[in-house]
Amino acid sequence: MISDSVSESISGKAFGIHRTIDQMGAIVGPIVAFAILQAMDIKAVFLLSLIPGFIAVTILVFFVKEVAIKKLSNTTIFENIGGLLKGNKPFVILLIVTGIFSLGAFNFSFVLLKGSDLGIDQSLIPIVYAIINVAHTIIGIPAGIFADRIGKEKVLLLGYSVFAVSTIMMAFSAGSSLYAFVLAVVFGFYVGISETVQRAVIPKHVSPELRGTAYGLFSLVSGVCFFVSNITFGILWDAYGVVLAALYSLCLSIVAITGMAIFIKKY
Repeated sequence: MISDSVSESISGKAFGIHRTIDQMGAIVGPIVAFAILQAMDIKAVFLLSLIPGFIAVTILVFFVKEVAIKKLSNTTIFENIGGLLKGNKPFVILLIVTGIFSLGAFNFSFVLLKGSDLGIDQSLIPIVYAIINVAHTIIGIPAGIFADRIGKEKVLLLGYSVFAVSTIMMAFSAGSSLYAFVLAVVFGFYVGISETVQRAVIPKHVSPELRGTAYGLFSLVSGVCFFVSNITFGILWDAYGVVLAALYSLCLSIVAITGMAIFIKKY
């Protein structure tokens, strides 16, 4: 709906705003829940959470208008996917590149585990997680605006590069636990850049009537690859240590960076 509601020239900014607001909710929500728990029980937290949910649904139903676009008729989901893949080489290549990157990407939980290994007290691990979310939130809108100015693929390439830096940082240890907080900032920047821009890239390479299918296929491929990556990363860490696990992610991110650079030059 976002991609249909704004022009491609400002879609980076639009997705950046969406990403930032979403993350702000993820930060403020638990804080409010914690405050409520000081005076009420957990049941009250769930009941009160219905209020913002009701407001959101009301806005969606009565105030959000879907942009009219050409709709496909009498086609199955498989026909839509087939038409998307057969007649859209740039999107297919983009899908392959992001799939390769997702095969090496790892979840924030491994950053928290690294923080624990670096000597961060268990009581302070939530602070590491909070720093990731704050960095993620801060970078969303600037990344989107920057993507609109220089090109979304270039900023996505930057996001992949920031991830590569975080994998290198994962492989090393430092004498101070402060290192874990720096790692959290770098990883948060990667998440904020990538999750903002990768959604904004898709409309440029897909016709409006197939964008829903494109987003669904993109989420399926990246989600499955990300799932496999986290299992692989965890197994490598347990069996051989964090250095080899980080090397695995770094190699795949370098392949994805190379692929994206070629994609930018060609398309």
